[in-house]
Amino acid sequence: MKFRTKSFALILLALLVTFTVMANAEPVKVRLLANTAAVPDTLGPTSVVQIRGAGGPLTWDGGSVFMENIEGDYWTATLDLEPGTNLEFKFYTHANDTVYAGADWEHQGWEGDLTGGNRALTVGDSDTTLPLQFVNGWKNGAEQYEKPFDTNDSTFVVYIRVNMQGWEDFNPANHVVGIRGSNTSDWGQTGELSWGPTYLLSQENDHPNGGSQQYNAGHFYSGPVHVPAKYAGTGVKFKAVVHNAGADLGQDWGDMVYNPDLEMEVPISGADTTLHWFWFDNLRPVTADHQDTVIVTFNADLSDAIVNKGFSHGDTIQVRSGYFGTAAETKTKMMLRQGFSNVYSATDTILTTIGEPLDYQYYKIKNGAEYREVYYNFLYEGDTAGEAERRVVESIASNEITVNDDLASTSEIHRMPLFRNTSVIQQDVLLTVTCDIRPAIYQVLAGATLEDIQSNRTVTDADSIIAWGVAINGPLTGDWGTWGPALLEAEGRNEKARKMFDDGTNGDEVAGDSIYTIQYMFYKDSTDVVGQEFKFGIGGGDNEGGYGNNHIENIDDTQSTATINAQFGSIDPVFYSAWNFDTQSPTTAVTQKEGTVPTVYSLDQNYPNPFNPSTHIHYTLPKTGLVKLTVFNILGKEIATLVNKKQTAGAYDLSWNGLDDQGRQVSSGVYFYRMQASDFIQTRKMMFIK
Repeated sequence: MKFRTKSFALILLALLVTFTVMANAEPVKVRLLANTAAVPDTLGPTSVVQIRGAGGPLTWDGGSVFMENIEGDYWTATLDLEPGTNLEFKFYTHANDTVYAGADWEHQGWEGDLTGGNRALTVGDSDTTLPLQFVNGWKNGAEQYEKPFDTNDSTFVVYIRVNMQGWEDFNPANHVVGIRGSNTSDWGQTGELSWGPTYLLSQENDHPNGGSQQYNAGHFYSGPVHVPAKYAGTGVKFKAVVHNAGADLGQDWGDMVYNPDLEMEVPISGADTTLHWFWFDNLRPVTADHQDTVIVTFNADLSDAIVNKGFSHGDTIQVRSGYFGTAAETKTKMMLRQGFSNVYSATDTILTTIGEPLDYQYYKIKNGAEYREVYYNFLYEGDTAGEAERRVVESIASNEITVNDDLASTSEIHRMPLFRNTSVIQQDVLLTVTCDIRPAIYQVLAGATLEDIQSNRTVTDADSIIAWGVAINGPLTGDWGTWGPALLEAEGRNEKARKMFDDGTNGDEVAGDSIYTIQYMFYKDSTDVVGQEFKFGIGGGDNEGGYGNNHIENIDDTQSTATINAQFGSIDPVFYSAWNFDTQSPTTAVTQKEGTVPTVYSLDQNYPNPFNPSTHIHYTLPKTGLVKLTVFNILGKEIATLVNKKQTAGAYDLSWNGLDDQGRQVSSGVYFYRMQASDFIQTRKMMFIK
């Protein structure tokens, strides 16, 4: 074959120019974006996320390119690459904050294989940002740009993940995990999400690259919420909750296995997003080094639980100890009935630390479901909400201890256990609920403020308690109504308002005795359960206690009428320190209130009036002097001396428990109390009712 010299020279010149241009071409910047939401590991912002491979700066070992955390599950890295470079790569992740060639864990973080085995890229001739790639931790054979959730054109996804490892009672065989919530615009149904019923999350599977990840994927529960596009620019608020497996997902909050305090809120832009995994109710795994072997005997008196219809002798009861790292492990022990008594006992050998506390809890097992006791440690001063819901041995004294939970009390740490009864009502029952409002009266008179945490009825003055009235709220009334003054007129169960009465009507026995009453019908053909949840509110406000701290009481459905006698504030007896919930009487005698010195003498009307068993009297002194305050019966006979001494100028409160000077309870009737101080004399009338 014969070549033309000139043509051949031109071809060589063109090739030479091409090679020269390629040799002198400027590197281009290629930005990669990765999302680690599908990796079943506890990754955080300081964890290792790498791009490993061949081509450019990539290597297949621990010295390859590290990615930088943008926020949550999102990571980025920018590579300087020659145009035309062919890359082959994979993502590597590890919860550790470092990795290097030769490290023991150097190859314990590979993502799963893709459809082609590895990821691939041919570099173009200009700077570029690649589409987001999800690190493949959910299945083998994923596409390079595949997402671990389904998408559509009319919605965008908020992908939610919760880690259950920190809740030590969680059992995947018996429990299911889900979320309740909504958008923050109209608070209505938001894709799969609402405030009821619960939208179930799925337990995650092990990492597809067997052995690559060292964390138990079963701790994670996740799922996509498909948010309608119209809610772009608002937010999503939700709670993660736990039900017994097979339970009605629409059940009341109080009927769940666990309704946590933690509420999550995430802004939403209108694009698919993943919410970084979070610990369920902020509960984190706790470990500690324990060296002491201690034999612990637990004795629980279930008398109150039996009377309260929360336990019967055919039920199973367990004690679980070692929560929050107070022992080497959380252990469960079956308890046995002691003879024909109501006391159940168990002895366990626990690896713990002498001189430190031990957390434990009682559980009832009935029909295959477990129920934690209704309990709160009102003396708890820590920051972990769940820890306040455990009983505690304050300090382990020796290698052998006995714990007795047998006190008939509403607030003592070692009070008898109580359980909620979730059985359906057996017959129609007319339920009367009473609320003794005096704890609120005495607490405010002692100088406290009852904060309204959800509306505008903060209580600072005792007179407003009676003036505003009392409402009841919660599932017992049918559902949770909106807190505020309108709650007093809001419709509740049986088309009745939630307003309670102290006027001798609606089941109220004594008008004006500061014990408020309401009645509701419960029907056997409904889904109503024996154990009911509720809360009281002065003026309809949420001012009885903290959020989620509610009354739980069991209805006696063995007869057609039943009564629940409750005391306002018994859900937080430490705060309501002016009232003794066990004796149902004030804890204060005469106390001087701080503040400016009064300018006049005064003697206020007693409060409450009528009263039983005690009442409160307030008076002021503009100057120091002898004060005498006495009680007379209707015949004018002096029966009790409440004050007879010199007092400094100021404002004073005292309580009278209805006892005369001989310590005898006075009879029902009208009485007079009179104060003498300097030239000031005043008498007022009061009524005692048994």
